[in-house]
Amino acid sequence: MVHTRRHVSQKMEKLNILVLHSLGDPALAPRSVHKHVFSLEANFPEHNYLYHDSALGIPDYVKQTRFDAILLDVSFLWPRWFGEERFRRHLSEYAFVAESDAVKLAFPQDDYDCHQLLDDWMCDWRVDIVFSVISSGWNVLYPRYHLTGDIRLGYTGYVDETLLNWVPKGLGERPIDIGYRARKLPPYFGRLGENKWTIGRDVAARARDAGLRVDIELGDGGALLGDAWLNFIGDSKFTLGANSGSSLLDPTGSIQRSVRSYLASHPGAPFEEVERSCFPGLDGKYSFTAISPRVLEAALLGSAQILVDGEYSGIVKPGEHFIPMRPDASNFPDVLDAMADRPLVERMIHRCREAVLSVDALRYRNRARMILEVVGEMTAHKKPASNGEYVRQVIARYASEMQPGYQSCWRRQNYRTRLVRALAPYPRLHQMLRSVKQHLG
Repeated sequence: MVHTRRHVSQKMEKLNILVLHSLGDPALAPRSVHKHVFSLEANFPEHNYLYHDSALGIPDYVKQTRFDAILLDVSFLWPRWFGEERFRRHLSEYAFVAESDAVKLAFPQDDYDCHQLLDDWMCDWRVDIVFSVISSGWNVLYPRYHLTGDIRLGYTGYVDETLLNWVPKGLGERPIDIGYRARKLPPYFGRLGENKWTIGRDVAARARDAGLRVDIELGDGGALLGDAWLNFIGDSKFTLGANSGSSLLDPTGSIQRSVRSYLASHPGAPFEEVERSCFPGLDGKYSFTAISPRVLEAALLGSAQILVDGEYSGIVKPGEHFIPMRPDASNFPDVLDAMADRPLVERMIHRCREAVLSVDALRYRNRARMILEVVGEMTAHKKPASNGEYVRQVIARYASEMQPGYQSCWRRQNYRTRLVRALAPYPRLHQMLRSVKQHLG
């Protein structure tokens, strides 16, 4: 992925970069998502960066500024899911990107979700490189863009260098036998997405019957952030996990809208019923998966992993780096035997950490270096009229003028987050309110 070995900070001219994202309040963002957005500035602060959250309107003076590069974070690409009207407003608000001659890089995830909209978006905005976390099927996900654009492999998360010096507890010191957190994904992610929460349900029942101490919570109410998440993994002898991705392709979001509408009138309907009503015969034609940040964090924190068998971006393999679990947990007795084999578990923990650390592309610093080198090389050909002194003035003005707006936005977000957690014990009410919000845009 890194096409040259020159040292960015020593040999590259200072770059002016606009990063568009929709992270929300950084204090509430998952650790991996926060680091994903701000990894450039964290690792190479000598360049000029303007980070704009699309939850707020972008000032005209920023639109009119010439940047060397414009980066489209995964969170900035989310509005394609939010209905046609909101998506069109988003495209209109940021239409200046399409006209810009800056280097344009996009970092989507969940490429399969509204993939046709995403494909057209990348073509219409003349994006130079798309970094997809899906390692195959690019011709299916990007039927137009793959013919003319440049698609490269990225990852959903990267190695957090601050964890390299973390001193993990020994297995005997960890109070939790199996730990897991997962959202209950909507049915429009297919059976693969459904398995993210059903594996937690099934393993929790079997593990408790076996007398194990489990800490498994499913749904929004169990979310852990920051150090609380790391401590949770650090307290777990075994971390449960499943494939991240989808087995259902939804080109324009019509399946998602159909599912939401059906659940609004049939709250609590099981997956099989929703499948029959909304996408019969479509699930399972594809399988788009990627390794999740959880796998990397568990590897670095010394928690042995029990994973639903899958590809995991080719980085970790069953039997060598993790204990494989069938999607229905039917092989739990075999898993239990493997868990009891302490020498085997210790070897897996060691091999899994080494496997993750052996992939240079999984380091945040290397990712940031690669991006800057790509931008530096491409600006030499594009030569956008970027003025560093002027950009610094724009950044200072933006920081001064936009801060009150951000504070107000974060207060509203914090209120919504507390409301979601309060409603978590009442899933039907929660689903109804989400459906109303989706309808109102």
